[in-house]
Amino acid sequence: MKIKFPSLFFLLNFFIFISGCNPQSKDLEVTLKNDHLCAFTNNPKTHYGFDNTIIVSTGKIDFTKEFQSNYEQHYKNGVLPINENTCTKIPLTIFEKNVAYEITLETNKIYHRSICIFEDNGHFNLKYIAPSKSTCD
Repeated sequence: MKIKFPSLFFLLNFFIFISGCNPQSKDLEVTLKNDHLCAFTNNPKTHYGFDNTIIVSTGKIDFTKEFQSNYEQHYKNGVLPINENTCTKIPLTIFEKNVAYEITLETNKIYHRSICIFEDNGHFNLKYIAPSKSTCD
């Protein structure tokens, strides 16, 4: 079976296009402040998403159910959350202690982080957990 040059050229370009457009998610940076979480990309190449919006959402991690957001905030033409000084604030009041949550930040890319909030000697602490885990253990 012979493959003609135009067909081969088309297939090669198609596979390059598909692999170049694969929207890989990135790791989101999250820090704990007084009464909120601070989420940022730590990526200077962060740009606005569709329609100049930034979307932040959180939800409990439960692999037995469809993801359900308990918090979602849209920012139009807001400051890009590139570093800790320009971060997006997420109130601590929406989180239950010792429960695994997924935080998603959508700009021109999608950033994720799985976290747990726990209390130790009267102080709140933040712990990153592996994306494959659904508990804070």
